[in-house]
Amino acid sequence: MTHRTYPKEAPVRSESYRRWVASLPCIVCGVQGYSQAAHPNFGKGMALKTSDLLCFPLCGPRGNIPGCHAEHDRGAFVSREDRRNAEELWSAKTYAEAIKQ
Repeated sequence: MTHRTYPKEAPVRSESYRRWVASLPCIVCGVQGYSQAAHPNFGKGMALKTSDLLCFPLCGPRGNIPGCHAEHDRGAFVSREDRRNAEELWSAKTYAEAIKQ
């Protein structure tokens, strides 16, 4: 049996898109002014980030609050499967908003 290899597409990198995503309110809690462009954890390899076009806004730390980005990454909200489903939805909603604007 012969194994085929396929070239992987390089993920899109766009600092301006990431900055735009970070300007949006947090998609989980709605807080404004603290968002970061969060990359989803699906469709990637170990220590690799997905395309910037899949980013969604999650808030970062502020004061004694760790923020939704850290909580999401450690799996504090939901199961792994539900987290992946949420990431796909959040990515699609954010990208749709970018197209609208």
